[in-house]
Amino acid sequence: MRKIYAQGDWDGACFLYSIVNAYVALRREQPEFAAVCRAFGQVDHPGDFLNGSVGTTGSYDSNYGMLEENIRRALSALGAANFAVRRIAGRFSEDMLKDLLGSNSVVLVRYMGSSKYATGMDHWVCAMDYDEQSGEVLVACSVRLHKACDDLPCAYAEKHIPRYDRWWNDALSKQHDHTIVSEEVFQITMP
Repeated sequence: MRKIYAQGDWDGACFLYSIVNAYVALRREQPEFAAVCRAFGQVDHPGDFLNGSVGTTGSYDSNYGMLEENIRRALSALGAANFAVRRIAGRFSEDMLKDLLGSNSVVLVRYMGSSKYATGMDHWVCAMDYDEQSGEVLVACSVRLHKACDDLPCAYAEKHIPRYDRWWNDALSKQHDHTIVSEEVFQITMP
């Protein structure tokens, strides 16, 4: 059974799916469909997410306040009004994740480049864990299912993180050229 939500073929809604996947990771429960509909209906410029080539690169681009406010609004519509959202300003490096991730916190990041399973991305994911030893950022990725099942047989798998009781399906690592976009990193904490 899948735990990580996946987006469709034609939308650019990875930012929205990263928020839902953050909710699932922290609450350890699936949201109701009606709540997800309300959450997606709360965002500014919803048409940007219906176009696979726009997403947050349209009206949201470099508008950090709008990104943060829309994360808050979507979480509230999902039933998580008490979650704290904090933008990590300034230059970002992946080793900072060891202090930002925990049993009550995840981090939304925008990255450009390649992950373990996808190439040439401009993509939002929810960071679930950081493995200091390997330098891998374990993420919930909304396009992983689609990318894995382009060819048959479908090679999709989700793996469990026992210490946080959450799931991941892709990884950002030094073996795959990518950059986490500084200024577009948001820690979400559940009290």
